[in-house]
Amino acid sequence: MAHIPRQAETQLAALLHGPIKETGAILVEGARQVGKTTLVRTVLENADGPVAAVDLEDRTLLRSRIDACDEFGDFEHLLVDELGFRPADGGVLFIDEAQESLRLGRFVRYMKERWSEPRVVLTGSTLSRLFRADTRYPVGRVSRLHLRPLTFPEFLLACGETSLADLCTGDPGAISAARHRALLGHLDAYLDIGGMPRIVLDHAEGLDYVRRRSELLADLRNDFLRLFDENEIDIVMSCFRSVANFVGSPSKLSTVAMDSHTRITETARRIFARLEAWGLVLRSAQRGPAPESSHRFHPKRYLFDTGILRHLRETAVPTIDIINTIDNAQRAPLGGVIENQVAIALQHEIGALCGWKRSSSGGEIDFIAPGPLPIECKAALDLKKTHLKGLRAYMDDFAVRTGIVVSLAPYAEFEIDGRRIVNVPLYRVDEAAAALARA
Repeated sequence: MAHIPRQAETQLAALLHGPIKETGAILVEGARQVGKTTLVRTVLENADGPVAAVDLEDRTLLRSRIDACDEFGDFEHLLVDELGFRPADGGVLFIDEAQESLRLGRFVRYMKERWSEPRVVLTGSTLSRLFRADTRYPVGRVSRLHLRPLTFPEFLLACGETSLADLCTGDPGAISAARHRALLGHLDAYLDIGGMPRIVLDHAEGLDYVRRRSELLADLRNDFLRLFDENEIDIVMSCFRSVANFVGSPSKLSTVAMDSHTRITETARRIFARLEAWGLVLRSAQRGPAPESSHRFHPKRYLFDTGILRHLRETAVPTIDIINTIDNAQRAPLGGVIENQVAIALQHEIGALCGWKRSSSGGEIDFIAPGPLPIECKAALDLKKTHLKGLRAYMDDFAVRTGIVVSLAPYAEFEIDGRRIVNVPLYRVDEAAAALARA
């Protein structure tokens, strides 16, 4: 598999070289096939000292021996016997698919308390299971790195478009009309394909990436068979389809199944809570002008990868082209797709998502970043003042001086009645979200 440069490589390297007493064990989390193992192995190629690596999904016997350990000392002896890993020698201990062990989570806290030399990296697709109900989460003893699907600049690098990738982080005002259109062309492909590395590489190599994505969804379903009751799997997949079909709109439990039986509704509520905890579904609470009014509004939900979202919602209908689909009725669903991609970038950089509604009948702002900073998503190729009406109303009501629109139009800044509105092209949303986090 070809190497795709990831921003997270720098973040992981910094953790590995930081003060060990501050870092503790490093937990690299993320969805199945998002590239966790490849990321860690790439960074560890330049590690100081020896590396002891093991995959607990493959090493079932070692996994059972870990689960048989009663004390941390037993675990240390097992590492010496099975992996030749001696903590006093330093180096790195890398345990892939760490959540497969029932008992390993109990030992994580002691890795920081009792080891002064080695670095520890643990990965897994559902690391919340590493610390099970009978295991206290080791607060202050771990560092977490959540790996998301490829960003758009990383997608461009995978496709060999290095110069265009640089434009996504450089001076936005220096992008010509021709380059803007070229970026939109690749963005159209990215929103269709998504950011799962193997799927992106299949696209770049001219292979059947749609089949690969179908296989990923089948693997995901098989994972759920281990985590949910067998009779709940159809509801789990209906939760995903519900998010895909209603993205950008209020997410109601009644949309999960035609049967609105109370038992199914409560099951869907519980399943959504677990999918959100794993980062597979992103939840955005909707606030109102008064705190008590917020309880009346349904949340919005998004999927962790826009390509998977479009696969689930557009399998039976023509794909929307962000440049050439002109008809407003056909283009309308694109707004939700854009909102999903913005949600992915914002949650990764600033954490919990939040939107705003004036009332249940209208007056909506898609996202409110800390500040507050209102953010609206538009599918427009050419931004007009009418697109700014809701944003301006919010800014006037709350005396907010700056607002952001994320659209398909070129970068621009507007000064309207003393308010500053910045239009950020969707292909620069990751850079914009990172700037918000730094601020």
